[in-house]
Amino acid sequence: MTKPILFLLDRLQWLFRMAGADYGQLRAIVQVKLTMDNRRSIVSLGRYGRQSAENNSNFTRILGIYTLVGGLISLAMLIRSDSDTMFFPLTLQFSYIMSLCAMTLISDFSSVILDSSDNQIILPRPVSSRTLWLARVVHITSYLFAIALSASVIGVLIIGYRFGALAGLLFLGMSLLSAVLMVFLTNVFYLLLMRFISEDKLREVINYFQIVMAVVFYGGYQLLPRLMDTETMITEALDHEWWHLLVPPMWMAGAVEIVIKPIIDPTHLLFLSLALVMPFAGLWLMNRFLTTGFTQKLGNIDQEARPVLSDQNVQQSRSAGIERLADWATTSPLERAAFAFTWRITGRDRKFKLKTYPQLGFGLAYVVVMSIQGHSLGSSGFFYLFALYFAGIYVMVAQYQLSVSDSYRASWVYGSAPIREPGDVLSGALKALIIKLLMPFYALLAGYILFRYGTDKTPDVILAFFNSLIMLISAALLSKRHMPFSVEQDALKQNNTARGLLVGLVLGIVGTSHYGLTLIPYGVSGAIPVSIVLFWILFRQYRQTNWTQIEMG
Repeated sequence: MTKPILFLLDRLQWLFRMAGADYGQLRAIVQVKLTMDNRRSIVSLGRYGRQSAENNSNFTRILGIYTLVGGLISLAMLIRSDSDTMFFPLTLQFSYIMSLCAMTLISDFSSVILDSSDNQIILPRPVSSRTLWLARVVHITSYLFAIALSASVIGVLIIGYRFGALAGLLFLGMSLLSAVLMVFLTNVFYLLLMRFISEDKLREVINYFQIVMAVVFYGGYQLLPRLMDTETMITEALDHEWWHLLVPPMWMAGAVEIVIKPIIDPTHLLFLSLALVMPFAGLWLMNRFLTTGFTQKLGNIDQEARPVLSDQNVQQSRSAGIERLADWATTSPLERAAFAFTWRITGRDRKFKLKTYPQLGFGLAYVVVMSIQGHSLGSSGFFYLFALYFAGIYVMVAQYQLSVSDSYRASWVYGSAPIREPGDVLSGALKALIIKLLMPFYALLAGYILFRYGTDKTPDVILAFFNSLIMLISAALLSKRHMPFSVEQDALKQNNTARGLLVGLVLGIVGTSHYGLTLIPYGVSGAIPVSIVLFWILFRQYRQTNWTQIEMG
């Protein structure tokens, strides 16, 4: 992948020179970044992980999945409509491409654009802010082009076969411009943050924005098609409205429609102009006005800010609150220390929050989306049970991530400390996870279920909560046991499939049993004490974990 990208850059070097960059420096930076990517595991655009012989195929497999999903959407949307009704199907297709690119940017943007690991090498050199920024944009755009191409390749073939090669090529061009537009829309927010947010708050703000936007994109992409009469819009022509000019996927759809129909009128020419001009105008705007001081700001991101007195008071107040909560929730000094340690780390570790919190949001969004559908699983009488247990899977993501840390090498402290019973550390960490994440998550979920289906479902909510605790502790007992934050991410990847199948099996058994209890008078209420006792027994067994059962990273 490196050679084709560099070849293309060499053909466009005049463009980068016009943008004010030193092309020789830009090319060298991009080449090094792409070379390093080839030596590391790639999760979407991420650059984390250990070296592996399979790294070069990881990204290819990801693109294959995107191609499959994009192909299914293309077959469902583009093959059914004639030339007069293609506007809405094309809009859905471009919405998928833009959502995919945006989600990729949101999940990995800070690790690429705000990656400061190379600052010690680049910053002392005479590299301008514009050159550094453009190098990072080229780096991320090269991957987004690959993603956009994989998501649209089946659509290109369908459009080209049905309406001619020119229409297929235009569809491909609009797909690539969609990726450029997403770079602009996402970059402009982050670069504005870099200009107006202090360094010590920047990554924290970005992290929470990533979490919120991940939930918004997922929920919106799932919710909006279900709120519209998709069948009618696919089979009937859609009249153009003024607000269509505010929706970027419709720009691309209108531009392709010019060749498909064919038609040339002021509305479609405006769509074409917006589709062609806005991506490049956005990049020019950022390059001209938003990159001043980028290098200096980037160099200050990882510096520790001096805490002021008010911040110290806030930290002391928070620490006192955590200690009081630990005293209430734990029964031994070691368990108390593990509780407080886990509580603090899960609040500071940005990667933990980025991998965990969106999953909880996805769970809530899925429940809301499914429950409002009139003719699907959401309309069935037992959907609330399905929602309670299915959403519980997302909580297990947090338990899975509890063992992972980029600073896993610091886990030597567990071996050097006088810890006789590691089970106290495991139980303290799990209690912190339950109180900090599981209980607030289920409080929101239960509130929605009771509002939607009535307060008579309260016993079901309570039983599902304790059953979810049982599934959580069962997953911990059946998995390899690691001390908190003691292993690297790649060390746990090999067990994902087996673990997922096991959790799915347990989920099905527990959910089916709960449904059977609803058919028995007072069956649910009578099962609650049994569930509580079973959880207590399993948790006690988990707390009795000894060193022979611990696998260190």
